[in-house]
Amino acid sequence: MGFLGSVCYNGTDKQTTEGAIPMLVFSYFREDDERLYLAGSEDGYTWEVWNDGQAIFGSELGTRQMRDPFIMRGRDGFYHLVWTDGWRSRSIGYARSADLLSWEGAKLIPVMEHLPQTQNVWAPEIFYDEGADAYRIVWSSTVGDGPRNHRIWSTTTRDFDTYSEASLFFDPGYNVIDACVFDLGERYYMLFKDERGVNEPGTDYKAIRSCTFAKDGRDRPQVEAISELLTAPLTEGPTLYATGEEGAKEWIMLVDGFQEQYYGAYRSKDLQTWEDISSQVQLPIGARHGAVFRR
Repeated sequence: MGFLGSVCYNGTDKQTTEGAIPMLVFSYFREDDERLYLAGSEDGYTWEVWNDGQAIFGSELGTRQMRDPFIMRGRDGFYHLVWTDGWRSRSIGYARSADLLSWEGAKLIPVMEHLPQTQNVWAPEIFYDEGADAYRIVWSSTVGDGPRNHRIWSTTTRDFDTYSEASLFFDPGYNVIDACVFDLGERYYMLFKDERGVNEPGTDYKAIRSCTFAKDGRDRPQVEAISELLTAPLTEGPTLYATGEEGAKEWIMLVDGFQEQYYGAYRSKDLQTWEDISSQVQLPIGARHGAVFRR
């Protein structure tokens, strides 16, 4: 039996169950079924699938694909879900839920329709931008003809009904995708994939870097301290969460080993030095490009 929100769900019956949501929730899709799947964990190492391993929600919009699902618990108490609407869409998918089980308000947000040369909109994620006093959605897009050459774009919203015009958010001067922003208190910490190189073993890039930026609410923040590559080549879709108590806190980064079809895990105490702990973290079989949030 899987646990969904404050509801205990076995696929047919629902009943209220206090404390049923695990401390950490992992949203993901599967290559053979591009819909929303969920798993939960109390320690960040062992993950249990929900809903008996069945999909929770699927898209009937646009391409009807749901890739890279990302969920954020909003200040309004709702869970806000965004996803990639296929390989070539200029929109992202959106829905919201009070319990992670019943989803409503599904729609496409046409974030890049004003730029018709946009080739794609991939891997949207949300964070609350304190400086802008708004939710900021970030994603990867290539704008223009020729081979894909992505940068990170963003839009802001206060209500998930109206949105600012999308603008360039992060451009390090080379191809980047899969931005993941984490609030460290005084600054924001961002993971992203250096998308240079080729999808072959031994490539020099195709792995994760980090950086930081201030909480000044800029649409294009001044990024600092871009790291060396943190993960093995041919990894993408980073997500980050903290485990342990204050004073003994550790950070875990999960990455999708997209070429070899595995999920990798890395651990750090300072967000600078990382060790591979993939053998210690048990994730759902078949998970692709997931994201973790804390309830």
